[in-house]
Parts: sequence; structure tokens; C-alpha cells
Amino acid sequence: MKTAIKTLAMAFLFLLGLVNDVLAGNKPTDTSDFVINGLIIQTNKKMNQKCKLELFYENKVIDSSIVKLNKPFEFKLKKNVWYTIRVTKEGFVPLLISFNTELGQNDIVENNSFAFETELIDIDQSKFLDRDLIDFPVGLVSYNKNNRKFEARDLYTQNYISGLFNSNTKNIDIVKEYVTKRDVINHMC
Repeated sequence: MKTAIKTLAMAFLFLLGLVNDVLAGNKPTDTSDFVINGLIIQTNKKMNQKCKLELFYENKVIDSSIVKLNKPFEFKLKKNVWYTIRVTKEGFVPLLISFNTELGQNDIVENNSFAFETELIDIDQSKFLDRDLIDFPVGLVSYNKNNRKFEARDLYTQNYISGLFNSNTKNIDIVKEYVTKRDVINHMC
């Protein structure tokens, strides 16, 4: 009799746990924090291993850190705010990525995190870039209602990279080789 009660109790707890897991899967993710996981790729083994990250809100630095290249980093962002991350390193072009964490009142978020990896552009290579575009963010990340998650706006990034490297220089072949060799479009944001 005790064995039957124990078995019944265990079965009840198991079912209770299963129901809880199923119901939890239908709940929207808590979006009080939006988590950014990033990685700055080291493209040259001889270069210094560190770069500076700055998190901007309303054009003011609200967080900054020194991170090692090829090591992941994380920022937690509040919802319904625009942020920008700036990556700087001596000898490289500063890189900007913008994050729009705005959500509608009824938006359901299935994943409140976003992961990316990118690489910095050597200052020597920047002379081949479109000077009008170099100061714009390389990527924009925002909520996609169809997929219920935060995503990079791929069309923006592709157009940005394409425009950045399609300058009217005499050395366009060098630029094309750089883009192809480094697979820049697939790595940046």
C-alpha cells in the first residue's frame, strides 16, 4: 500500500512538473532585460589582444569595458530604449552597432537575447572605404514581430557593407579582394 501511494505521489509530481513546463513554454519571455552577447574577432595574430566597448544611451556613455578579442562579452539592456555599442581599438576604424529594444504592448518575445560576432577594419584599409558611410552603424538590431525575436536588419547591414566597400577609388580590386578574402559581409553584425 505504501509503495502504491509513493508511486502515485511520484507520478502526480511528474505530471505537475510536465504541466508546468508546458505552460511555461507558452508564457512570453520576461523582457525587462534584453541580453546582447558579442564577440570581436581577432583578424591579425600580431595585434594587441584588447579593445574598448562603450554602451551609449541618448548619446551618453552608460557603461564601458576593455575586452579581449575572441572572448565573448555581454550587455543587459532595458526594453523600449535605443542603445548603441561602440567598439574602438587603436589602429582600427571605430565600429557602431545600434539596438532598438522597443516593443509594442502586445508583442510576445520568444527570445530576448541577440548574439553577434564582428571584426574591426584596419585603419590602413579604411582609405579605400566610402568616407560618407564610415561613421554610420554597421548593424541595426530590433524586434521582428513575425519571428517574435530580436534580429539584425540584414538588408541594412548588406547595403551598408556594400556601399562602404564600393567606393570610387582606383584601388577597387584591392577592396574587392579584401571583402572576399575576409568574408566581411558575413562576419559584420
